[in-house]
Amino acid sequence: MIGRFLVLSIMALVLYACKKDKPTEPETGPDGPEKPDTTITAPPSAPNPVKAEAVNGGADLKLTWSSVENAERYAIYGDGVEVSITADTSTTLFGTSGVYTEVLVCARNSEGETCDTLDLSLWVGQAQNICDHLQAGCSSWVKIDFNGPSVSVIQQSDVDMSLPNTGYFILYDNNGNLELRDASATSAGQALMQLSFTENTTSSFAPPAGNYTTARSIVQGGRYIFWADNVPSGYGIIDTNDYFGIIRVDRLSNTDTDLTVYIQDKVKGLRWLKSP
Repeated sequence: MIGRFLVLSIMALVLYACKKDKPTEPETGPDGPEKPDTTITAPPSAPNPVKAEAVNGGADLKLTWSSVENAERYAIYGDGVEVSITADTSTTLFGTSGVYTEVLVCARNSEGETCDTLDLSLWVGQAQNICDHLQAGCSSWVKIDFNGPSVSVIQQSDVDMSLPNTGYFILYDNNGNLELRDASATSAGQALMQLSFTENTTSSFAPPAGNYTTARSIVQGGRYIFWADNVPSGYGIIDTNDYFGIIRVDRLSNTDTDLTVYIQDKVKGLRWLKSP
């Protein structure tokens, strides 16, 4: 009797151990094992941050971002208009197709989209009451500090060619024709940012190298794109050490000239200059 009891006890222990070690089977429904709920119920997060870089000699804008959970596609808008859609985490916008003051990069799924905003609007400054270089005792130089940026009207004694990321031009009287002249085109010498100017233009897309000169005649109401070339880094080549902008002539006379200066300071080296 005792032996039979021992045998039954051992069998019970073995059965318990086997049951304990057996993997738990997933719960099943009428159609088989239940699957986790992957239903999308909300738009994805914004693709933040978006990195922007000028490429192809400043003509185009490359955008990159990190992958966003639950995003099916990424839509890119330029000034409110969808211009690209991709499943990748990078895209390039081509300046020949359009330039913009605001770009949105949006993560999208079936429930909607959420966007990150890239501001490409131009910085605006004023240079007023400039006289030409023949007028004694007044200020004929314009200083552009791209670190700020900032613009100021100064006398030649205040020109400092050693300042980094800073360029200078003078209102120059060339036999009665007023010009914008970079410091390198005068006896003052070479600043660390060389400024050169296009012809009068209405374009919002700065041209490539070869379309600029360091001395440019100007007219009332004229609009001149400038290239600020970083002399210590990549001189003579458009790269991401440079800046582009616009000089608009609001009032022009030998003793009282007013200029508005626009600078693309959001992405260095980008030739997109869409202004209001």
